[in-house]
Amino acid sequence: MYFLRIVGRHPYLTHIQPWYEQSFPMEERRSFDQLLHILHYPDMHFVALVDDEQPVGFIVFWQWENLIYVEHFAIDPDKRGQQIGQKALQLLLKLNASYVALEVELPTDDLSRRRIHFYERQGFSMNAFDYRQPPYRLGGTEIPMKLMSQPAIPDQETFSHLSQQLREKVYERFYYAL
Repeated sequence: MYFLRIVGRHPYLTHIQPWYEQSFPMEERRSFDQLLHILHYPDMHFVALVDDEQPVGFIVFWQWENLIYVEHFAIDPDKRGQQIGQKALQLLLKLNASYVALEVELPTDDLSRRRIHFYERQGFSMNAFDYRQPPYRLGGTEIPMKLMSQPAIPDQETFSHLSQQLREKVYERFYYAL
């Protein structure tokens, strides 16, 4: 398996768009057109997960010197249970950053708990600090979530700094650009 960075219109997008839209509620994502609109930002990476020259999933992540933030990650529903997600995270963790972080829903149901356990098996830690996903749209509502990372974020000061970085670079800077 390998990552194929998507930088514009690509045939794999016909597979990826329904996975994106079905895997994430509208309040937890951009519209697909908005996602395509920001592909040119150098810190934003939209990668197809390719196995046997077929798309099997995707990751949207942001990469800075101190942090890789996984914004969205989904596997083709027909390919789940084949360790594709585990292999994809192993590839991602080889990239250079002080922290790799991702948001997860609060563990309120079986699906969210299974997702959290999956990330824990991949070496991610649940950070104990309060976190709210900023809204994707100006005037939207923040969503209570948890931030998992590898390694664990050691203190509130570092956590606050990284959370503010996400707020500014992933969410707020696009309120008017889209």
